[in-house]
Amino acid sequence: MKSFCIKTLCIIFVLILTACDSASKKQNADLTNKLIEKSIRNMTVVKGGEFLMGDFGQLVGEKLPFSIQQDDKVLHKVILSVFSISKYKVTNGDYNDYLSVTGIRKPTLYILAKNSPSLQKINYSVYVNWQQAKDYCLWLGKMSGKKIDLPTEAQWEYAARSRGQFFPYATNDGHIVRGGNYPTYDDLDRYTDGLGLPIYPIGKYPPNPLGLYDMGLSGKEWTNDWYAADYYSHSPVKDPQGPTEGIQKVQRGAVGGDDQYALTTFRQSSPLRTNAGDDYDVSVFRCVVNN
Repeated sequence: MKSFCIKTLCIIFVLILTACDSASKKQNADLTNKLIEKSIRNMTVVKGGEFLMGDFGQLVGEKLPFSIQQDDKVLHKVILSVFSISKYKVTNGDYNDYLSVTGIRKPTLYILAKNSPSLQKINYSVYVNWQQAKDYCLWLGKMSGKKIDLPTEAQWEYAARSRGQFFPYATNDGHIVRGGNYPTYDDLDRYTDGLGLPIYPIGKYPPNPLGLYDMGLSGKEWTNDWYAADYYSHSPVKDPQGPTEGIQKVQRGAVGGDDQYALTTFRQSSPLRTNAGDDYDVSVFRCVVNN
């Protein structure tokens, strides 16, 4: 009788574990499907076309460069195929769901977020290193069956400039108007718990004419390309992918201080780090779907 009871208890225990495992798998599957559906729904189709990539200041207005950089001064023709790009940067909420369903260890909290609880909220952009951003986009692609990746530098600029128009900034009218299409300094203090950083919740201000929010306006964004200062002088015309190798990755967007950094043509770069524990050299990002 005692042996029978033990066997019965063991069977019940196994059944409970099996039921729990099944429930957990279903929960993960549901969370994955919701994240995929949301991510694809938020993609905006960008019709392919031709544009002049680089600092176009010499062609408009006072015919003076917009950017203080020298690596963006070679205006060059680029022709891009159609692609889709996310309306929003990937948020903390999105990334937390991804970590939950994949079992990947959560990255070390980056240094700025340690001093600003607001930056940890689910509707703020997530800060990760380049490899973590790349892995997220590739995972979306694997789970959805689509060709999803980080945007190339050319795709990013073309989209930020609303298909290559002469837009200095990726706002609704190509200009920054504090308190209108961009936060005031007081707003930035409020959004970042007094730090005054150019970071704020996604979707707070009007998008550019393509319907894309905050491109380069709320943190630096990762692109897929290796960085080379002279790349524009020998970039291929059709769907450029960046140099074949390098030690830094291209970034685009504001990091604080002067609005120069938020220019749609302003190039930056950061070393490629793959250590999940790094809380430096992290940036925000969005994904694209390539056809």
